Amino acid sequence: MKRFIHRVDNILAQVEKSAVVICFTLLVAFVLFSILSRNIFHLPSHRLFESAPNLVLWMALLGASLALRQRRHIRLELVLRFCSARFKRRATRGVNLFGALVMGILLLTSVEFVHNETAMFGSWGRLAVIFPIFFGSTGFRYLAAALFPTDGPNTDAKLQVKPTP
Repeated sequence: MKRFIHRVDNILAQVEKSAVVICFTLLVAFVLFSILSRNIFHLPSHRLFESAPNLVLWMALLGASLALRQRRHIRLELVLRFCSARFKRRATRGVNLFGALVMGILLLTSVEFVHNETAMFGSWGRLAVIFPIFFGSTGFRYLAAALFPTDGPNTDAKLQVKPTP
């Protein structure tokens, strides 16, 4: 089961990395096209320019999910530094279970949010689907970390940063 969860996490990470690259490429292309069309052709393209904040949001949330995967997210663990290894493992498992619970609740809430956004803004409201994607992927990662704790970051070889001598 642990191997299956790890495989799913690797596939999820590849999809997220690809989506970040696509979002960044679209962001650069949309902003460049918007500037060129406005200044050269005198044709403002408000839709493309308005999509830039959505693309930034997508990149930020996907990046946060990838940071959680690598355990490079912000953690407050000052007290845990002075605790025994056994207590640290139990506390970490509890925090991961709590994180999975919170992400699960936010996932359910965000599905309703996307439904409301779509009802209000039509197809543009579907861009809010990043929230359920984010809460689902982070909830999965918290739950996987709680059920199958590891000693080091959960990364593949391509993501590991090697210290310089």
